[in-house]
Amino acid sequence: MSQRAIKITLICEPAIEAEIENALVNSGIQFTKEEVKKPTGAHIIYIPEAIWALSIALHILEAKKDVVKGNVELSDGKKYELTEEGKEQLNGFLIEVMSKKREEAPVQLAWWAPFIPEIKELLKTIIKLIEWYPKASGEGKRIVTRNFLIVIGAIVIGMGFLTYTGKISGDSFVFVIGALLGYIFAFLERFLGILIHD
Repeated sequence: MSQRAIKITLICEPAIEAEIENALVNSGIQFTKEEVKKPTGAHIIYIPEAIWALSIALHILEAKKDVVKGNVELSDGKKYELTEEGKEQLNGFLIEVMSKKREEAPVQLAWWAPFIPEIKELLKTIIKLIEWYPKASGEGKRIVTRNFLIVIGAIVIGMGFLTYTGKISGDSFVFVIGALLGYIFAFLERFLGILIHD
């Protein structure tokens, strides 16, 4: 196994082995197993290297003491036979380990932790863009609207002057004003989104 694990070698009937596996599953212990055919028909179960997992496994094995043989091997190589003496030694080991004060393990940072300052800067930039866009969009619409009104005003003034001086007729002036009003309504609907219908 790639990670450290406790190795439990079981020599027992298949039905007993199935009961032990069910008990481990029901206890929430994830395990892997392999079958060893030589020299005896044994099964090896690997459980996580954790005190609680070993304690539960030992309790399950003690319940099957008359029908199970084998051993428990810790990740450091210590072996405890599944005899009365071996189980007592393993119980003593568990009590000793549980009684010790645990050393605080250094906190391992996630792989992305060194990038937190850069992530913060990126978020600040994105927030600035989000705040800037409506202002810039509003400013752009205001500039376009102003220029549009200047062009419309220039056309109306120019047509009014030409009509006043007699260069074009009044009917032409009215036609141009009507066309400009239609264009204004189209502009208001499409560019500014004012006259949107459902």
